[in-house]
Amino acid sequence: MRILIAAKHPPGGKLAIGGVQSWCMTVATELRRIGHEVETWGPELPLTHKRFDAGIFANVAYTAKALPLCDKVLNVSHGIIPAEQPGHGLRHAFTSEGVKRHWGGCGQIIRQPIDLEFWSPTADRGQQLLRYSYRSGLPFVADIARDMGVNYEHLRQASHEQARQAMRGSVCVLATGRAALEAMACGVPVLICDHRSSYQGPLVSYSPASQMLEKYSGRGGMIATRATVEHGAKDAIRDGSLRAHVETHHDARKVTAELLCLLS
Repeated sequence: MRILIAAKHPPGGKLAIGGVQSWCMTVATELRRIGHEVETWGPELPLTHKRFDAGIFANVAYTAKALPLCDKVLNVSHGIIPAEQPGHGLRHAFTSEGVKRHWGGCGQIIRQPIDLEFWSPTADRGQQLLRYSYRSGLPFVADIARDMGVNYEHLRQASHEQARQAMRGSVCVLATGRAALEAMACGVPVLICDHRSSYQGPLVSYSPASQMLEKYSGRGGMIATRATVEHGAKDAIRDGSLRAHVETHHDARKVTAELLCLLS
């Protein structure tokens, strides 16, 4: 099939940002691997004049002008911001139960797809506490790392290769969304933790697996203070690898097959 994948910030666009962009890259790669012709597009790029057998759309508030190019369309809602509101009259899927419930929608849950071959463990032991987020805040995390006797790194913008290397070298990764799942796939202890100053507030969750199933990006949870983050990081290190969770629920090959079924 000829398939269009559309999002506000597409792969190859002006900004290298966000989990939706990584989602598009992962799905496009897997679709191409199994023989489909795939093009990614977003409003910051010129609109193609091609026709497509099917389209997979995110951020439909920004990408709707490409809908007429596709014979069949699946709208995937990745979160709860206004741009993720399901488009009227479209077939819908949602990345978690929490996202689906927020929009009061009808449709299938399609888990976040993770490339398990790329995001994989190594035998090396980590020597740093890593926060992977382009957001600021949480200045006390550096003090927590010092007290734990490890280095601290706040990774803001990085290629997938750079992010994987940093994750593999960590005793624990503080992240949300796809970044947390990628760290889980690398076999590294993970604490869902971030600072959101706008619509959802600071957060920390001691249970990454359940948060990913229920809310995807960990919305809700406890206030991220020095005490809660330190306690959560130590618990995550004690609990160890969550790769088995990602293998069960987020294998990109299985998730992409589910997307194709919804487009059939």
